[in-house]
Amino acid sequence: MREKVQSILYTSVDGDVIMDASSIDWRMFEWASGFYIHKITKKEIQKPYLIAAAYYGDIAYEDVILLLNNIADPFEMVPESEIYIPKLEDIKKFILKYRK
Repeated sequence: MREKVQSILYTSVDGDVIMDASSIDWRMFEWASGFYIHKITKKEIQKPYLIAAAYYGDIAYEDVILLLNNIADPFEMVPESEIYIPKLEDIKKFILKYRK
């Protein structure tokens, strides 16, 4: 997970800090602001950070996109398949709400 996302993860309220993105139950993610649908290209299979850069202008959220789409290995992504890209405000709210 990249530094910007880590800074959200490490935000402490009442002493609660989560150590990494895998400690969050991403199945509880709330798509409150909607999402984008993205069709994966061949180029993105080997470089999924390009997806994060395209939607957020930053590669920091690559891991969140993969986690929310249940993609354990980006090399197993299939060209032309569709994934959901969450709105950035939903990611931030969710991480702060569900950190352990």
